[in-house]
Amino acid sequence: MKILLIVAYFSPEIGSAAHVYRDLGKAFVHNGHEVDVITSYPRDFNLVQSDKRKEFSLEETIDGIHVHRCRHPAMRDSMLVRGLEHFYLPHYYFKKYRELGKKFDICLMYIPPLPLYYLAKKIKRHDGTPSILNFQDFHPQELTDVGVLKNLVIIKILEHNERQAYQKSDFITVLSSAGIDYITERGGNPEKIAHIYNGVILSDIDTLFTKHDFKEREGIQDKFLVSYAGILSPFQGLDRILEAAKALMDKKEIIFYIVGDGMIKSHLEKRIKEERIDNVRILPLQPRDEYFNIVNSSDICLICLDERMKAPCFPGKTINLLAAKKPIIAITDKMSETARIITEAGCGEVIEPDNAAGLQEVILRLYSSPEQRIIYGKRGRNFFEKNMALEKSVKTYENIITKISSNNIREGL
Repeated sequence: MKILLIVAYFSPEIGSAAHVYRDLGKAFVHNGHEVDVITSYPRDFNLVQSDKRKEFSLEETIDGIHVHRCRHPAMRDSMLVRGLEHFYLPHYYFKKYRELGKKFDICLMYIPPLPLYYLAKKIKRHDGTPSILNFQDFHPQELTDVGVLKNLVIIKILEHNERQAYQKSDFITVLSSAGIDYITERGGNPEKIAHIYNGVILSDIDTLFTKHDFKEREGIQDKFLVSYAGILSPFQGLDRILEAAKALMDKKEIIFYIVGDGMIKSHLEKRIKEERIDNVRILPLQPRDEYFNIVNSSDICLICLDERMKAPCFPGKTINLLAAKKPIIAITDKMSETARIITEAGCGEVIEPDNAAGLQEVILRLYSSPEQRIIYGKRGRNFFEKNMALEKSVKTYENIITKISSNNIREGL
């Protein structure tokens, strides 16, 4: 089949979306499909230091995937530009689509940004190509939950866009069964929604787990490493990590690393400096192999979500931690989808965000129990292999595409 992936972030950018869709594209290529990607030109704030200010080709092939990039305005720390970007991306991407002059069997879109739904409509109107909207997050719900989005007019516009996407899309995929319920409650047709975890190719992921010299390089061989690696945004509630670290400063053998970039990085750095939280270190975005080196070298890995978030989100980093056999502490509401999966997998512990004493207690308990850490890690890997192997996800997508194509033939499209 001829498959088009549309995603706002792609290699060499780093982060969940770029990695998820590169892996997905590789898996489609491996199964014999022809894969193209329309994406944005790499932005410096999503690149490792060595790639910043490099020039990248607008057209290239990566892992057998034909990549087509679009230049457009982008600015990480401007909420106005970030918000506007969601609305002008469909224009840039559709222009690139028309330039390709190629007919695809399916278009698979990473959502957010939510307005890409209108790109799916334009593509179908243009040449009849159907789309699968892959909802990784739910906007505007998550933005309003944490107070990032407050303008009532914009909220109403996005809620209208959301209802349109749920009710009129060819097909929708979500990361959890709770996501199906969420969309159905807002008018989506449950017969056109499927739960598919993000996945990775087992052989690829195991290759990434061979490197684990991070502690040696950092000079912390004798330390117990608690790490958070991911986006530093208002959605995470990362101040909880600093609070736990402050309370454990007398435990000199325990050290915390926060790895990533985002809107609240400067806030975290300021707190660490002003409050002299000496057992926390912050590192910038890392290349994928070095990210896995940090995970491999960690004794405990953290997942954090702001307790105000009510949408059924599932952080992308969870899959990597499960695959790496790492014990997980999820700092999140116990009724959240993330908590449900951690509990179902039996791969760690869930701590309510307001339970600072509980978080400290769990860290100390796992520090003192290497046997329990091994048990949690093995359970996580078992859950990963059963549910998140990318080979399984691709097969599910192939079945959905075949079904959509059959429906289009019957409808004369």
